[in-house]
Amino acid sequence: MRVEIEKHEPLSEYLGCKVEKVTLYNNKGFSVEILNYGLVMLSINVPDAEGALENVLMRYDDCLALVKNPLYLNATIGLNAGRIKNGLLTIDQQIYNVGINERISNLHGGYKGLHKVFWLLEKEDVLVDHCRVTFKTYHEHLSDGFPGNIEIKAEISLYDDGLIKVTYKARSDRNCHLNMTNHNYFNLSGNEKSEIDEHLLFVNAAFYSEIDEDGLPSGGIVPTKNSAFDFAKCKPIKLSYQSPTSGMDHPFILGRSLSEYEPDVVLIDSISKRKLEITTNQPCVVIYTCNKGYKKHGGICFEMQQLPNTVCVLEAGIEYLNETFYRFSVI
Repeated sequence: MRVEIEKHEPLSEYLGCKVEKVTLYNNKGFSVEILNYGLVMLSINVPDAEGALENVLMRYDDCLALVKNPLYLNATIGLNAGRIKNGLLTIDQQIYNVGINERISNLHGGYKGLHKVFWLLEKEDVLVDHCRVTFKTYHEHLSDGFPGNIEIKAEISLYDDGLIKVTYKARSDRNCHLNMTNHNYFNLSGNEKSEIDEHLLFVNAAFYSEIDEDGLPSGGIVPTKNSAFDFAKCKPIKLSYQSPTSGMDHPFILGRSLSEYEPDVVLIDSISKRKLEITTNQPCVVIYTCNKGYKKHGGICFEMQQLPNTVCVLEAGIEYLNETFYRFSVI
């Protein structure tokens, strides 16, 4: 177990300030690379069935694209995950205008979202079975329109058994809106050798939310059963391409009927035999299959969060806790 910190030279030169890359290693060769800029995960390197260590995240071909990051690729998202219609929030009978950065919506926190923040590395811990880094940032009241002076911390832990734990904690001095998520795009083929079409997917969700032409939940909660989004059993992701949106960009309401030891989402690549199991304390997962543009269907994003376009009130003085577990193994 170890943690290494180094300067990311290209981004530091481009931005004119020091950008740090923090790498966690376990005793099995797994590693996770994290930037303090946007808490972007540059890579997650895990073995396939033959023991070959490869990156299982989609990446930009030019790392400088992370500055604009139109896909929010592998970044930490907040203060809002997903879309807020017309950029308007109502909290305690007060209306806040949090700005519009996509068509008619505030998307992923707007122009000053957490994906654009330089996070401070607060501490690193190297223990017997895992290593952990803790980052923090501070949101000032009404910055980009969002209320609350909010201290936000992110803990990323790598365990020897192939588990990565991502925890977001926060506390505000007044009632505020907070809905955070991780925006990793996974591709288990390793170093993006193939698209995600043949990856097998399981989602523990009996219902999903329909979306309108602006990508906003339309109010219709419909059964997944017998739809293009029915992944109650492991099926190829490409079956979702039969939908009008040529894939998924939809909120799924996670079921809790499985035992507490079973995952909410399972992703399998039959060629590399890598398996990813995801478990979260969040009620919803927005699944996006990268349906257009750059590296179409090159990765799949699981945004563990609360339902988009809803006011997610964090009460003053109450701790926000968002935990997601990513367990890698081979079949």
